[in-house]
Amino acid sequence: MFRRRTPLSARRKLSRRVVWGVFAVLLIVRFGLLGDYYREFKRRQAYEERQQLMGRPQFAGGRWEGRRRRQADLRKPVAPIPTTVYRLEIEVEKEMADRLRGAYWNRGGQQGTRPKVKVTVTENGIQYNEVSMNLKGSAGSFRSFDDKPALTLRFSKNRKDQRFHGYSKISLNNSVQDPTYLSEIISRELFHAADVPVPKADHATVVLNGVDRNLYVLLEGANEDFLSRYFTDLSGNLFDGGFVADIDQPKDTNSGENPEDRSPLDQVLAACMERDPDRRWTELNKRLDMDEFISFLAMEIMTCHWDGYSMNVNNYRVFHDKSKDRLVFIPHGMDQMFGTFRSSPESDIIPRQLRGVVAQAVLSLPEGLTRYLNRVAQLRATVFREDQLTQRVRELAAKIRPVLAAYGPDLAEEHDESVSQLINRITRRAASITEQLAWYQKQLEASKTSPDTSGDTAK
Repeated sequence: MFRRRTPLSARRKLSRRVVWGVFAVLLIVRFGLLGDYYREFKRRQAYEERQQLMGRPQFAGGRWEGRRRRQADLRKPVAPIPTTVYRLEIEVEKEMADRLRGAYWNRGGQQGTRPKVKVTVTENGIQYNEVSMNLKGSAGSFRSFDDKPALTLRFSKNRKDQRFHGYSKISLNNSVQDPTYLSEIISRELFHAADVPVPKADHATVVLNGVDRNLYVLLEGANEDFLSRYFTDLSGNLFDGGFVADIDQPKDTNSGENPEDRSPLDQVLAACMERDPDRRWTELNKRLDMDEFISFLAMEIMTCHWDGYSMNVNNYRVFHDKSKDRLVFIPHGMDQMFGTFRSSPESDIIPRQLRGVVAQAVLSLPEGLTRYLNRVAQLRATVFREDQLTQRVRELAAKIRPVLAAYGPDLAEEHDESVSQLINRITRRAASITEQLAWYQKQLEASKTSPDTSGDTAK
């Protein structure tokens, strides 16, 4: 009934060992060497699938769109464009335009190809020649050349002394993720008021090769011109945070005398990894501008910047201030704020999931947490004032509403609704911060007044 198993030959034994060996190597590569990359890939893949199932609307060209990423509504103006905002006319030669049409965003997280071309820019009768231009944007905001592309313009790259209203570099953001066109400006004003260095923001309309592309958010470039407003020594590196990458990952530099020197980042990283809490706090204060970082961290969380450094290791810059030999964090990419997308106005002021290693290191220590909560309370009382904020929103909205109305009354009406929603979120966020601060204050007071039973427990 049962047959005796024939002993395996030497060749079959070798074949089995090879198969199992290959399988073991694949497991090591999959779960070891490439484990982090694979987990991030699956997380983003699952996220995109959820958004498709939810049918989450995306904003494009001044109109809410449905599930699919449609082209922008590139309508012609029906009335004269008000002169209250910049109006840039950009001309790109056919060969250069074809190169830009080859630009793309790689869903895997890399920027793909971003060719730079020379263009001519005209604004208010002034012509700027040999301006370097490339398409910009990432997973949510990248659009093709013939759609409503986000753009980076470098006015002084080929002509050293050429400036656009004092700016050597600007970005033109298409605001496809912010139907109000206001989040960048409001948020940057808040960070500046909190003593955090941040580039300026404004508005502009854009005509690209004769086609009107509607309203844009104009951002000052993060470079030495910007840094000179806040720092006296500009020789340190200004690191670009990259796409969803913490300070342990390779970084490009926007400026600095020694672009290859990433030792300041490595020193802060080593301080974050210090196991002894007292030494960790001491080392962090040596390498990091702690007052600035706590203000940066507080404002990121108060404004619900879910796609910033602390919560998503994204949209940030880091400057090495050599005058103090400390790192300074700079915010970026603030178009989804005050409780949209992956956050809400009631989001925790001490988030359960902090991805930024520096944010984790600071808030894991009693001194860091206490200073952070005190700073949130201070900023809530002096800077994050809902009456002032909502009034500022209304002022900015009144400035750009006639611009949108020039492209169509429906765009202005949709903008009114989006602005109302933003005001509502800001009001709710302010109330939530106050409520949470009161709760945490009670916990801190209770911990101070409760008897210390650690000694009895030890006995």
